[in-house]
Amino acid sequence: MDQAKQKRLIVAGVVGAVLLALILVIVMCYQLIAIGVASSRKAELDRAITEYKQLVEDGDDLLAERTSYQWIVQRARQLGYVFNGDQLIQVG
Repeated sequence: MDQAKQKRLIVAGVVGAVLLALILVIVMCYQLIAIGVASSRKAELDRAITEYKQLVEDGDDLLAERTSYQWIVQRARQLGYVFNGDQLIQVG
């Protein structure tokens, strides 16, 4: 094998190694960007989950309040309903 052929083989090997390294660096950069986007999306979804859990807890409190007997009776009287033991008082 003469020296020119040997130089061409070395150059081809170095070029191949550099291209492979460049491709690997590009893929790593892409993966890091994709991981950053996914983690920010996950953080956004975690905030939304926390917000919705708080809304559900508040709704449970409101539901418990609105299904209590006192609230139902008060609301019924506000709407003009009269119960069996109530005395009607005429005003005016």
